[in-house]
Order: sequence, then structure tokens, then C-alpha cells
Amino acid sequence: MFSSRSLRLLPSVRNIITSAPVGPAPVRFTSVRFTSSINPPLPPSATLVESGRLITTTPANALRPAPTMFSLHGLRTLPFWTSPNPPPGSPPADPSKSRVAYNDKVVSSVVAHLEKNFALIKEEYMSAVMGVGNQGISDQKPLSSDYDISDSDNHASLHTGQWEWHSYVQKGGKLNAFRERCPKTARAIDAIGKDLFTDTPFSFCFFSTLHGGAKIAPHSGSTNLRLRVHLPLIVPEDSANVEKVGLRCGGQVRTWEEGKAVVLDDSYVHDVWNDTDGPRVVLLVDIWHPDVTDEERNSIKDMFSYAKHMDWLK
Repeated sequence: MFSSRSLRLLPSVRNIITSAPVGPAPVRFTSVRFTSSINPPLPPSATLVESGRLITTTPANALRPAPTMFSLHGLRTLPFWTSPNPPPGSPPADPSKSRVAYNDKVVSSVVAHLEKNFALIKEEYMSAVMGVGNQGISDQKPLSSDYDISDSDNHASLHTGQWEWHSYVQKGGKLNAFRERCPKTARAIDAIGKDLFTDTPFSFCFFSTLHGGAKIAPHSGSTNLRLRVHLPLIVPEDSANVEKVGLRCGGQVRTWEEGKAVVLDDSYVHDVWNDTDGPRVVLLVDIWHPDVTDEERNSIKDMFSYAKHMDWLK
């Protein structure tokens, strides 16, 4: 069951999931037009109801979460779950104070783990994507970008300039081509374990390379089920100047520091810019929002597995 929370799916996945009745009553698919038993049966924890559009477009300056497709109510919410980096020349941050909101153990553990593996992850990025190894030019062909501007998210209108993805997790599934070329990075990501956000259409993990002169327009992510971690691998020299390179989320503006993870809730409206001459590279890792219980996670994954089986997800 989903406790007292309700889940909602918006336009492109036209179904809502709600708590199923307790007891031996058969699980049924309920539509505004008809009711019928279905085969295979629905997961026992959910009833799916065909729906229309439930929300309207959120303005670009909205300072509240605005997931475009799927929302789970009752989760703690902040634009950023990590504190900002101290300005250049200022004293270092007090190590006795947590960098992570609520001193959350799950988020803190993921941040510490990724930062610990920063050097090896950057080394594999340089080899697999940039084609540069420890001894100079690599003898392997660089990985091709899998960023697809033709997909249903309409990325072509989302950004200007050159933006590349090199994905390990893509719409919930892991890609063997990435694992073969970046085995240490894949192992580091896999070691996040059950808190890695997988097995949903909204699950991603990839090297995100935003080249000089590129911008990503204000938009909000598809769901609040996840938190999005940026592990900065390459940051342009002008990174201290947020007018040149930065990230705005929920009205707050941040920049990046190599090796220091930034955790955000991308269900807030956010945008990114790089007005420098060099690339900005982060390893982007989606993790489960720590307030989503294990039982809820399993039910959500079962629901999407069923929706995929029924060919409801395109």
C-alpha cells in the first residue's frame, strides 16, 4: 500500500495510482469509460485510473516543486540539499557542520561516496569521452554521445549550444557499453546500492558535458521521486563568476567546484548556463528521494514494470 500518500501521473503517462482496497476483492482496472478485469492482473498494491491533464504549465519563476509528470506528496522539499561552496578567498566551511540538508544519512553517504571516487571517475571520463589517457591520446575511439534531441522530452527546444550525454542509466536501465568503457565508474555507481534511482522511466545517470556558449532553458524535471546529484569533473576557470557559468534551481543560484557534489531537487524549475570558452562536465546521478520508503519504492517499480508490459510507456 502507499500509506496515506497519493501518486499522480500526468499527460504522457495517462494513469493515476492510488491505494487499492484492503481485502480479497479482485484488483480491477477502472476507467472513466469502463471497468474490466485485466490479464495479467495489476500489482496488488495499486489501482490504475485513466485520467486527463491534472496540472497546467508552471511559470519559469515558480519557487515550488513542479514535476511535469509524476508527483508523490508528503516528501521534504528544498531546491538544493547541499550547502553552497564558500566564495574564493573566504575561510573554508566549518567541518563540524553538515553540508547536507537535514543531516540526511542517505544523501550524506552518497555525497561522500562519489566525492571519494572523484579522481578515478574523472580519469575514466577523460579516457572514454575525451580520448585522453595517462600516456596521452588514447588508442580507443571515444564514446559517442547518446543525447537524443528527437525523443519525447523535446530536448531540441530545451537548450542552445552543444550538450552531450554519455549514459550509464537511461530511462531506468543500465547500458553495457558504458560499463565496458568506464568499469570503475560503473562500479562506483552500482555501490550506491538500493538508493540508486533505477527501474523507472525517470531514472538517469550520465556524464553531462555542457560546452562553452551553451545554455539549458528553465524547465522542471518529470518527478519528485528522485534527487539529482552533480559530481563536477571539469569546471571552467570562470566558475567563481556565476554570471559566466552556473545553475539556478528554485530561484537559488549555485556554481560548481571540481570534486564537490551538488545535490538538487530538479522538480523545481531550474536552468543552466556556460558562457565560458571551456566545457562544464558533471557526472549526474539520480538517487531515490530519501523519504520514499522501501515499500513505496518497490510498489512504484512494480507499477512502472506493469505499465511497460502493457505498452503504456513510449
